[in-house]
Amino acid sequence: MRINTILIAIAVAASATAAHCLERPVDLNPPGALEQLKVERPKHYAAVTEVLHTVEQVPCEKREVRELSVRLDIQELACEFSLMTSNPPKRRLSFALESTSYVAVVTMKEANVQFLPAKRTE
Repeated sequence: MRINTILIAIAVAASATAAHCLERPVDLNPPGALEQLKVERPKHYAAVTEVLHTVEQVPCEKREVRELSVRLDIQELACEFSLMTSNPPKRRLSFALESTSYVAVVTMKEANVQFLPAKRTE
């Protein structure tokens, strides 16, 4: 009887973990996504906008971003190393806040990027 109880508890925990892993992240890019977040989850909205504003100003490896992650209890913060070839450059960002994952494309405001014309090789 005791083994059955333990097995049931393990099964419930595993299914809860699997369900969490299968949840789709909240995409912050579509028009109105941030406004909807502001209405539905105001605390998350405040944290998300602070993360987005900080990451567009400084690279993700900087101390300011790490401190922000700790202060807001952001988990799994990841910025793509490569920038998108746009002017101004953009980068993909993903992070988790509490049990919700978020993804966004952030326009870099302080990127020291220099565009060079392509050279023809023959």
